[in-house]
Amino acid sequence: MKWLWLGICLMVYGPVTDKAGADEGPTSSQGLKSPELPQWESLLPPEDLSGWKILGGRARYLIEDSVVIGQSTPNSPNTWLITERQFGDFELEYEFLCDPSLNSGVQIRSEAAGSSARGFQVEIDVDDQRKRFWSAGLYEEGDRGWIDDLKDNPEARAAHKPHGWNHVRVVAVGAHLQTWLNGVAAAEVFDTRRLSGFIGLQVHGVGNRQDPLEIRWRRLRVRDLGTHRWTPLPLQSDQNGPQSITLPKYCSTFRVDLSSEADSPTVSILWKGQVQLDFSTDSLDYSYSGIVTEDSAENLKSGPMGAGKDHFRGRFQVFSGDEKRSCLVLSDGQKRLFLEAPGPPPGGQIVLSGRLSRIRTLEALIPAESTKKAHPKDPEGVAPKTSDQ
Repeated sequence: MKWLWLGICLMVYGPVTDKAGADEGPTSSQGLKSPELPQWESLLPPEDLSGWKILGGRARYLIEDSVVIGQSTPNSPNTWLITERQFGDFELEYEFLCDPSLNSGVQIRSEAAGSSARGFQVEIDVDDQRKRFWSAGLYEEGDRGWIDDLKDNPEARAAHKPHGWNHVRVVAVGAHLQTWLNGVAAAEVFDTRRLSGFIGLQVHGVGNRQDPLEIRWRRLRVRDLGTHRWTPLPLQSDQNGPQSITLPKYCSTFRVDLSSEADSPTVSILWKGQVQLDFSTDSLDYSYSGIVTEDSAENLKSGPMGAGKDHFRGRFQVFSGDEKRSCLVLSDGQKRLFLEAPGPPPGGQIVLSGRLSRIRTLEALIPAESTKKAHPKDPEGVAPKTSDQ
């Protein structure tokens, strides 16, 4: 196994099944088979809703035959049924059946903001007239709005069943969030603003409409994988010359807190000898070269494969990614920049140079101990059977 953490990511992020498999409905739901990973837990609320609470409006929630039924109420704002328990890293699966006139969603890594929810929402968008079908897209309720819609993902939109049960899989591990709809990859986000929070089921407000509209969920289950946390990395900012910093063994995300100075001194960050980022006071210059694979050196290029300039505001810069691409989350998360180059290497080195006195802090995002100990055996999960009945 090349890297333990890479193996975990592949196992957790791996495809559930192809679209045909999801539609035809294999009944096995073993998913991640490692005996060292936490077991699946049912997330079905009990009939008395103990362990859950209502947030927001006056919509009704009922439990009947292992199905959660949310019913809209006239002149009520959005309503959520939320877990009292907090979840950070997890794998979540559920099926939904929604009235085409009702909008809904499932909150993850969320918090209460007064009488509303704030945080990521896995969208449920079944409007048969608008035919947008962004279900399983990622929206941030009460904050930034759409983080990853599905307008550029026709495969996921086509996988939607507007009048039937739909299966959703959500994987959140550290900075990496991914969703699947009926076995088809839907949304993908690298983001560190929210690392934990409640899970919640939403009934959207319907204005003064009198007849109740329903959203149903079934087969809700979760695998709790712990929670990532930030830890400081040692840095001698008062020393001259480049400094090589070793990332923790399981870390593929780090962040640097940069100060702004009037004379625009540059701080450079390099990893794998391929990706170089040069930060001045208000801009970022970046370049990256080709990747040498184990099988062939044909991808090696002389000179940069990509280069550019972007502007940023604020202090925190977050770097994450996988073996194929990097995500730079600039400032407070309002802006992202994707590079077709590998992300920071888990357990590898980053090289810092330039005006290092500008670096206030340097931190690495590391996983929970329970996740570190996991040894994946079978990276391919199987989606539960879906049905239109």
